[in-house]
Amino acid sequence: MAQNSIPSGAPSTQALLEAYLAAVYRVELDDGTTLPLHVGQPAPAALERAMPATAWTLVTAWNPQSVPRSGAANDAADAMLRAELDALGLAKLRAGGGSDDGDWEERGWLVAGLDAAAADALARRYGQAGILHWAQGQPVRLRMYRPRPGGDATPHVDWPLL
Repeated sequence: MAQNSIPSGAPSTQALLEAYLAAVYRVELDDGTTLPLHVGQPAPAALERAMPATAWTLVTAWNPQSVPRSGAANDAADAMLRAELDALGLAKLRAGGGSDDGDWEERGWLVAGLDAAAADALARRYGQAGILHWAQGQPVRLRMYRPRPGGDATPHVDWPLL
């Protein structure tokens, strides 16, 4: 499932960075409330109260490297991710993200308690080009798993070494 290289037909890193920064991210609380997440802004206090932790990660298994796959393939990958999170005993809430116009949507999970290294490893196992990750009381950050575009200094974006 994990992809160590960028497949042909994958969007450029700059295009993905722009799309991820413009995306609409949401978390579904157990009571049915949906809360927004925005890169560069603190997570809603209600979210941190609903799922206490020192760090949170929004990760998906859909569309590795942002190359579209079938609904069946995405559902199977999501089931594998959910099983892995359950096996690790991690608290999670259904989450997702996509384009503001609704043309692109991905389902995933908000996971409590992963440090950045563990979040990076999880994202890489599922071939993701980027995830959201933040520490308690800090703004939501985007972590990208592509080579950093030259001269990019976008705030609230991390480029862990590949």
